[in-house]
Amino acid sequence: MSNNAKLLLKNAVRDDRYIEKHGVGIIVSERFLREPSLSHGFTTRIGGVSEPPFDSLNLGTSRDEPWANIMANYHCLADAYGLEFSELALVRHEHGDNILKLTGKDGGRGVAREPFDFCDGFVTNDPDVTLMTCHADCSAFFVYDRVTRSIGLAHAGWKGMFKRIGQKIVQRLQIEYGAEPQNMIAAVGPCICEKCFEVETELAESFAKEFDCPDIYTAGVGEKSDKGYVALRAAAIIQLMDAGVPFESISIMDHCTLEESGLFYSYRRDGKQTGSMAAFLRLG
Repeated sequence: MSNNAKLLLKNAVRDDRYIEKHGVGIIVSERFLREPSLSHGFTTRIGGVSEPPFDSLNLGTSRDEPWANIMANYHCLADAYGLEFSELALVRHEHGDNILKLTGKDGGRGVAREPFDFCDGFVTNDPDVTLMTCHADCSAFFVYDRVTRSIGLAHAGWKGMFKRIGQKIVQRLQIEYGAEPQNMIAAVGPCICEKCFEVETELAESFAKEFDCPDIYTAGVGEKSDKGYVALRAAAIIQLMDAGVPFESISIMDHCTLEESGLFYSYRRDGKQTGSMAAFLRLG
């Protein structure tokens, strides 16, 4: 039987809350908050030092603003949420599905130290490193295995989503740490929603085929008849379920980055004149 995107999104656990510490605002999963010795969050644009149009918590290291401002923003985030700046490890994303295994020796890379090779995801069981990814409409996969106390975090634009990077994070946790999907919880971060993510019909149909889900896109009408609107969050849920994570253990952070301009940066909305949010996940 084919997957049903509308049913999945209707029944999915909405599990998010905005919190603010020392003026720095983030989105969190209530389910992840209940786990002991686990820190996580998806940043908003609130709480940093960046000037317009990057105001104010721009964490995108490729944006055209002073490097000192970007580093100050990382310090703002770290100080507000009890993270060690020297332990922050940031992906060097290329909208792919390469996943790296990290240890405490990788702390600082991509932020305070040299960058990684191109990658869009991390896994670790080491509490001395904070996994980080950057986003500006793209989603994030947060995955935690309660038994092995291992974690995975991934950046997922449409290319990474189509390549099933969320599913591959689960598989990598199994390979590296002996984790079992039935013991995992997963959260899907804010992203551009199914009403706003416009693509060519050919790509929309490819998503429907890849995820065996005919209604994963809505066809455009009138002047938009050659377009489709894809539900990336449905693709995220399907691939996590295909990896063996129970549906009831998957939650979504129910925000649209394009529509909520006061909270989020959006490349689709603002082009290169926008900043980036970041997701973070760490043990301890």
